[in-house]
Amino acid sequence: MTCMLAGISAQADFEGTSALRYATALAARDGFELSLYVFAPAVDSPAQLSSTAALDWEERETARSEELSRSTLQAARELIAGAGVGLFADYASSPGHGPVPFLHAARVHDLTVLDAAGPDNAPARNAIESALFDSGRPLLIVPAQGALQPPRRILIAWDGSARSGRAVKEAMPFLTLADKVTALTVTGEKDLSQMTPGAGLKTYLARHGIGCELAALSGKAGDAADLIRRFAASEAMDMLVMGAFVHSWLREAILGGVTRSFLGDCPLPLLMAH
Repeated sequence: MTCMLAGISAQADFEGTSALRYATALAARDGFELSLYVFAPAVDSPAQLSSTAALDWEERETARSEELSRSTLQAARELIAGAGVGLFADYASSPGHGPVPFLHAARVHDLTVLDAAGPDNAPARNAIESALFDSGRPLLIVPAQGALQPPRRILIAWDGSARSGRAVKEAMPFLTLADKVTALTVTGEKDLSQMTPGAGLKTYLARHGIGCELAALSGKAGDAADLIRRFAASEAMDMLVMGAFVHSWLREAILGGVTRSFLGDCPLPLLMAH
């Protein structure tokens, strides 16, 4: 059984998010176990207040934040129950605790599911990067306009690297249920001479009873992300599986080009592993 952790942000009048609806649909179709994590709103004291006033303000805002988290959690529970899905566990962060409680929860689940984050949503982007690079677990990112039905046509962005292999392994619960699996390799964008060829991936998947078509497109440096997007759209794919690359010496500033592109513009549910 796959144990999922769906993350949502606390908000007034919560009506669900793409990630929550998608995770709930997966739980309903595939029998995945679903847990929930609520991110509390940040509490920052205004700089112009005196220390006493700032402390009072912080206490009030912390109480408001915690109440908002509780109401969001209750609304999410009702949405999940309405879909006929049980909730295994729930977690809620406290203001000022950073990503550590979230990472603790993510590490004891098989998969984290989060909403895609826009360029101006720093807290959501930080949660995505923390889950992807620090949880030790794969991450499923769901776009705001993403399909609510579980995936049937899955595209693997295959460059033969260790990261790609890890992503495929983590995607096996989805691949085994897919109607179609295609592995796409973009050549000419980087040196693939030392990487595992697509034929090896096809054989590996066949050993698990999964049929896989191979496809290749030629591009140049910087083209890979756009080529993958266009291929996914033309083939009506409903999930993308890919490895996440990061320059380890300066993660905060330099993500791999394709990784950075898809984190910034996620057109379909995206399963990534690092």
